[in-house]
Amino acid sequence: MRMGTTTRKEMDNALVGVTRNLDQLLCQDLGADGDEDVRTLFRKGYALFARETRPTAETPAFGVFTHLRDTALLTRQLLWIYTQRNGVESP
Repeated sequence: MRMGTTTRKEMDNALVGVTRNLDQLLCQDLGADGDEDVRTLFRKGYALFARETRPTAETPAFGVFTHLRDTALLTRQLLWIYTQRNGVESP
């Protein structure tokens, strides 16, 4: 997704899906109890869900774009950990 060729509505729609995926990964046992790096990623994930960090209707498109990017990158990191710890091949 490119900022210059994407509408705000497209970003909002993509954010819903990526956020749903992040939420599902945060519900998994990824070894956070014994791994400080995973705990750090979980803290970042919960911070992205915090009311004060989520985009609103008044958030400029760039703010939505950066939140979407941060959410997608974190989701990707947690998905990699999930696939490694559960023996699942990533697509």
